[in-house]
Amino acid sequence: MSIIKLLAENVANQIAAGEVVQRPSSVVKELLENSIDSGAKSVKLIIKDAGKTLIQVIDDGFGMNKTDLNKCFLRHATSKIRKSSDLFNLNTMGFRGEALSSISSVSHMTIISKTKNDLPLGNEIRLKGGTLVSKNEVVSNLGTSISVKNLFYNIPARRNFLKSDNVELKHVIDEFHRIALINHEIDFIFVNNENELFNLKKSIFKERIVRIFGKSSEQKLVPIKENTDIAFIEGFVYKPEYSKRTKSAQFFFVNNRFIKSSNLYHAVKAAYDGLIFDNHHPSYFLSFKVPSDTIDVNIHPNKTEIKFDNDQSIYAILRSSIKHSLGQFNIAPTIDFESSVNLNTPYSYKDKEASIPKVDYDTAFNPFDKPKVSSTFSSKDFSFEGLENSFENINKDSNLFEDNSFIAFPVFQLNLNYIITKTSAGIVIIDQQRAHQRILYERFLSELSFSNNSTQILIFPIKLDFNSEEIRMLELVKNSLIHLGFKFGKFDSRGVEISGIHPFFSENQINALFQELIDSQILEFQKTSHTINDFLAKILSKSSSIKSNIKLEKKVLESLANDLFACKDPNVSPFDKLIFKVISTKEINKMFFK
Repeated sequence: MSIIKLLAENVANQIAAGEVVQRPSSVVKELLENSIDSGAKSVKLIIKDAGKTLIQVIDDGFGMNKTDLNKCFLRHATSKIRKSSDLFNLNTMGFRGEALSSISSVSHMTIISKTKNDLPLGNEIRLKGGTLVSKNEVVSNLGTSISVKNLFYNIPARRNFLKSDNVELKHVIDEFHRIALINHEIDFIFVNNENELFNLKKSIFKERIVRIFGKSSEQKLVPIKENTDIAFIEGFVYKPEYSKRTKSAQFFFVNNRFIKSSNLYHAVKAAYDGLIFDNHHPSYFLSFKVPSDTIDVNIHPNKTEIKFDNDQSIYAILRSSIKHSLGQFNIAPTIDFESSVNLNTPYSYKDKEASIPKVDYDTAFNPFDKPKVSSTFSSKDFSFEGLENSFENINKDSNLFEDNSFIAFPVFQLNLNYIITKTSAGIVIIDQQRAHQRILYERFLSELSFSNNSTQILIFPIKLDFNSEEIRMLELVKNSLIHLGFKFGKFDSRGVEISGIHPFFSENQINALFQELIDSQILEFQKTSHTINDFLAKILSKSSSIKSNIKLEKKVLESLANDLFACKDPNVSPFDKLIFKVISTKEINKMFFK
């Protein structure tokens, strides 16, 4: 008896959809690419519930006639290729002819299209689960409108696998960025739940970058341009000082197609060698123009990976062109030894008379007095208000220090990283950074549950410039920040204006703090925290805690030790890392064979 059977058409389509349609952002990518291939000058993307309920793309391209409309949803129906050799000479975004077939098999799809020869009416088809339901002639504009509703309605397990709306929306926005950035000669509008997120007009590449990533990105950009027989490379990279710990704003485009390439990324990172920290990553927007017969696009289901015929040459060209631009635009700091500060007098001072300088001196100064040793730890750089005081309303009992005589023992710092002291049980080694993180974490978490928290009002508000995606992430913690004591004068797509801050923080910490919040993947906070308040307390403690390799005064060391063991859980940091280790007297005796 034969056990091999041919799959039914709808089952085969659903399996194919598993490769092409992984989540709503996959549908957005395929539909936007179809609009670009149609020669559209204006494209509108409309989604609801992060694309789970509705994804609609409307364009003003050349459209499809009635015959093409009846074929477009069939498997491997394409206008891009005719023979296998065409796969190595592709000039379009799509070519396989399986996107619409795969998408329609797992959704309710409606396609309305009209060409310039179809006047006055266009044509409409409706599909359910890949099956044609109806055909009609309808009034429509020139171009095509494709609506995808109830994605994965017939595959419940796949639909349940989707993440929260915030996470799925982030993936959709990422795909939109990849399409809209390189196709800057096209107008794009993006609407989510009836709120317009982007309205991008036709522009040059640099302006499109600034429109998407905010006005502050303009000063970060360094232009790149290199023309060789192998490839033409142009675009922008960020200045080294704007590198981040996360791989954000990284875009490679080959013949207007977004790709991912570890080889090209390594070339970029190598160009920044010595300019950024090893654990930081540069941002870039780089476009490559290469002969279409020197690349193979058909090696990945999502067409995000390609193979170059001459990888090594392109690697070398890219690395050298970035290094050249970083040097040409004086990114590395320089000192002009020939310039005199005396010559930098403002022109407005030309008629100003010179004034006799006043000399101040200390009448009580005695050169034979011993100078007071200044602290090597500045409270201006790190805020320690309340560090010397144990937390209120926190259980101060500790099995390790039942006699409450901890500070009676000597305390000193080891290797600028550890606090060393002793107890009746033995020697205690404390990680100073993790200890401070635990102290601050419990403090912030406690304050987030208070009804009233004090605020330090700023004389001059702090203005921070973020792009729309970063603002959307910060909105998740906005209410918690307000509850903690922050005050905002403005909080919209144009940026954030902070008029009041928590008294623990200083003004020069705020920019880094908000950048830390953005880099911390707020949208997926459930991975590490049960609540948004717990997540926020962790990030605030991480951002504002004492760092390693900082010399601390004895008084600060004692305060850290006391406050740590006043915490509810002094054993581990908010990130589940060991804070202290006790070496018992018995263990010490064993070391010396006693």
